Amino acid sequence: MCGACGGPPADWAGPLVSGHRRRWAIARFAGAVCKGVLVRPVPQGWLASGSTGGARVAPTLDRLLDHVARFLVPAGWDELEASLRDHEHGTGQDDDVHPGYRPPVAPHPPKAVTVMSVPYDGALHLRLAAFGLGVRAFDRRAVALDALDRAAPFRLLAADGRIVGTGPM
Repeated sequence: MCGACGGPPADWAGPLVSGHRRRWAIARFAGAVCKGVLVRPVPQGWLASGSTGGARVAPTLDRLLDHVARFLVPAGWDELEASLRDHEHGTGQDDDVHPGYRPPVAPHPPKAVTVMSVPYDGALHLRLAAFGLGVRAFDRRAVALDALDRAAPFRLLAADGRIVGTGPM
């Protein structure tokens, strides 16, 4: 709860991952790359359950990634990107229902190395999930995901295992 309205906390990625098809795609991808985790979309986010039967509701993309990142199987960006390609087939920019949306600006943008980009025909929602998993699981340095082929291009930054916002391109 955010406390102000009694609802779930705001999700910086909400407009980019909203919608049943995008949430299903993220759930399938997370379940495929995270060992022993079943992820299902629910009306306001995801439900992640483990092999012990325990389940957690994740109302935001960050919460989902926090729950499942420790189970991530790929050990580096190349392996993660290879896993992503199988799930991206048939999706892409035409699926971007909020082409003018940019995530919030990072208050203190770190100097970051680009580790992932969103190709013109890439699935932005899946790339965001993959990037978030990678920064939590195996890359704590300042890294970036470039989404430059959009109506509202942006460079998403992460540092110390957390997505911090957008920065200069």
